[in-house]
Amino acid sequence: MNETIYMSIGGLPALAVASLVVIKPTRPATLAALGWLASIGRRVWWWLVLRVTWKAVAREAGLSKRRTKRVKRMGVGEESIEKWRDPRLKRVKPSAHSVTLKVRTRRGQALADLEAFAPKLAATYSADAYRVYPPKRRAGSTVMFELVMRDLIKTPSVAAMPEPRMQTESVRLGRRQSGKPFDLQIEQRHTLVVGASGAGKGSFLWGVVGSLAPAIAVDAVRAYGIDLKGGMELTMGAPLFTKIAVKGEQAVEMLREFVGIADERTEAMRGHSRNHKPGPGDPLYLLVIDELASLTAYADNETKKEAERLLKRLLSIGRAVGVVVVAFVQDPRKEVIDMRGLFTQTIALRLRSAMETNMVLGDGMAPFAPAHRILKGAQGTAWIIDEDGSTDRIRADYWSDELIRRIASLYPADPTAAPGAIAPEPPALGGAA
Repeated sequence: MNETIYMSIGGLPALAVASLVVIKPTRPATLAALGWLASIGRRVWWWLVLRVTWKAVAREAGLSKRRTKRVKRMGVGEESIEKWRDPRLKRVKPSAHSVTLKVRTRRGQALADLEAFAPKLAATYSADAYRVYPPKRRAGSTVMFELVMRDLIKTPSVAAMPEPRMQTESVRLGRRQSGKPFDLQIEQRHTLVVGASGAGKGSFLWGVVGSLAPAIAVDAVRAYGIDLKGGMELTMGAPLFTKIAVKGEQAVEMLREFVGIADERTEAMRGHSRNHKPGPGDPLYLLVIDELASLTAYADNETKKEAERLLKRLLSIGRAVGVVVVAFVQDPRKEVIDMRGLFTQTIALRLRSAMETNMVLGDGMAPFAPAHRILKGAQGTAWIIDEDGSTDRIRADYWSDELIRRIASLYPADPTAAPGAIAPEPPALGGAA
């Protein structure tokens, strides 16, 4: 272990080779060097495999087109010559965990043909997941494929205490499949989260409410909740909410109150501003509905009819005036969420079938965002559609009961907080974070 080690790898730049020379390495340094070499080896291997096999895979998948020409040759007669036209693999860019391909259509090929190829491409190269998105240039004829070869969000992360600052525009929920942070926009958005039982909806619910807790404490956000399952979920963090409805008539009254707030703000903002900007004393009103179907499908007819009318009205007028809805549901069928088209962003947790994925994310989205293929053990994992139309896989952090109660006790809702109040510094959470 104390000997000088000299390493030389053919084909690597001189600078890279020089960086591998280690003088009297310690064990951690040796392990780091070996890890670096393994990472380089994986990238080179992925690059070579994709470059060498691309044409064969494209032809077997039906992306290429074969033309046969008959050519006259002196002394031989006519001879048949086959010529392939393949989609062009313009770039292969491997990283530590994924490979990004930039592919351009061949002549006479539609962009949709390439996009539909994504599931076959991922299966061919045994990718854990994939993503399809448009490039910055030539978006009309070129597609970007990201093949996730090593799943960075396979292991769940535990949520931590929110930063003690007023934040209302977006909240940090977890990680994207690239390993980068995932932020969910709250202002100017109505959000619908759909997932089968046990898919991890609680990670998103408390990720939103818990992350907004410092803003709740200074009255920059007022959170209301509807939980018709007896309040089992929302009462865990009850101090964060201004009011929680646990019965159908209470829920209808709360919806009526929210519609009234939205109407009042519309009148006040007309001709002055098109978008509400929340602050202490002029809050963002957040309505959290746990299990939307309990209100719109399983309630008695009178409650259901009035709730649907009020909710549709609220979804139509509330977004711009700072009155937003975050709803959660298990069943995405039309008769359960008749107004799902009024939600401006949708998150698909684990679903039961490709048909349900298409219901939640849009017709034809099952191949590009296969929420029905999320494993049962991957709670909190979901598919989203970004603003550019591309899909991405995310995983929300896990929120423990202890953490929820700790945040609720530290940042209780206080509608009378003075404007300009500063949220208190949170204490150390110890092993809970």
